[in-house]
Amino acid sequence: MGWETIYITQKSKLSYKANNLLIQTTMDVKTIPFHRINCIIVATTQSVITGYLISKLIEQNIKVVFCSENHNPCAELTGYYSNVNKNQNIENQISWPINKKQDLWTLVVKNKIENQIVVLDKSDIDTKEIIDEYNSIIENDETNREAVIAKKYFPALFGDGFTRTNESTLSIMLNYGYTILLSASNQEIVSQGYLTQLGIHHHSVRNDFNLSSDLMEPFRQFVDMKVLEHKDNYFDDYVKLELVDVLNQEIIFDEKTYILKNALSKYIHDCFEFLNGKRDQIGKVGMKDEE
Repeated sequence: MGWETIYITQKSKLSYKANNLLIQTTMDVKTIPFHRINCIIVATTQSVITGYLISKLIEQNIKVVFCSENHNPCAELTGYYSNVNKNQNIENQISWPINKKQDLWTLVVKNKIENQIVVLDKSDIDTKEIIDEYNSIIENDETNREAVIAKKYFPALFGDGFTRTNESTLSIMLNYGYTILLSASNQEIVSQGYLTQLGIHHHSVRNDFNLSSDLMEPFRQFVDMKVLEHKDNYFDDYVKLELVDVLNQEIIFDEKTYILKNALSKYIHDCFEFLNGKRDQIGKVGMKDEE
């Protein structure tokens, strides 16, 4: 079993050559040995893949996930003789103990609010009220401090009267950035062999991405910071690229520096190991100190 997740993000042709994945773009040709590959995520509709490569990937139990125009997973290759790891992962996911899901949600919410406090501190905004609410969080956030804090956090950050439900340019920017983050979370969850539909806290029957909506929470604040940087700008192509590039910014995870996309992968893996009883804690997501 390989260890690399290969992301295809530009127009390309994927083919097979001597037990290698061949990626041909307009700029170059890359060759990646099968033994290194765990999963291939085709995150663009501008790529083609040969039938012979498909058959060879299935022989090697290499997962291939296809994404739609909005970059969310829409299908994956599954051979007639399915990979037992995915089947076992889904069995585990259905059976995750309620107390483990509640414990994880508590950790997720606390990490999210800690990052919100950092964002406010960086903007020289008083955080006393939010810290007081944070200190009153109980197991599983039964009193929903997360929502209470959100009602204080967003107006403090973006101005009195601002709400997440209005149709201002700031809200549109936030929604765009969160969608990018959600699609990245969806890709990671699917690539690790789990279902995005079955959440630990979100349980909407109309949401195909309940689990992603849960686990992405401590990463939202990096989008908030980027939107704050551009709060006086038009929502143009430049701002869109800036929001997409949030995935490439350096952050702190488990006291080490990673780009956000890689930290997200490790964080989600930690969460699954926690839910499966293989670890007692998960790494914390945090922001780099300004130099």
